[in-house]
Amino acid sequence: MNLMRGPYPAPMNLKVLPALLALPLLGACAPLASILANSENEGPRPRTAGPLTVGQTWTVSGPIDGRTVTQSVNIPNLLDVADGTASVSGLDQAQAFDSNQAGFSVATFNKDRRTLRFNWIAEDGAQYTCQIDTLLSQPYSGRLTLKKSGYEATGTCTATSSS
Repeated sequence: MNLMRGPYPAPMNLKVLPALLALPLLGACAPLASILANSENEGPRPRTAGPLTVGQTWTVSGPIDGRTVTQSVNIPNLLDVADGTASVSGLDQAQAFDSNQAGFSVATFNKDRRTLRFNWIAEDGAQYTCQIDTLLSQPYSGRLTLKKSGYEATGTCTATSSS
């Protein structure tokens, strides 16, 4: 008597079984494949550090010493520096502030303290710092400091990203 005859299905080929078992795993790869396809079409994402993203421009302004100052701070790159991640290297920052290089600006994000700082040097040689300690929503608000020839003043500042 042949038991394989009758209403029973044909015996399964054991070579097909591993492929069937792998089928659910291929479905799990679909999101990854989609992400990879998007990154190929759109290119790599720009580097970020907290609220800073390569390619952004920030507008920082605030009242201090009886007038309002405004500065645009570009983020051309993000580099690791001693106190976090900055738009300019630590060496370039030190050289610019030592030589009082007018027009120089830098943004720094400290991930440990979750703070954002903008520093710049005005055309008249005044050095400004906008220190933001709470990063809830834009525009960010913080403390503005002006230093020039031994004189120091404080005020408030706001910072907003335009991109």
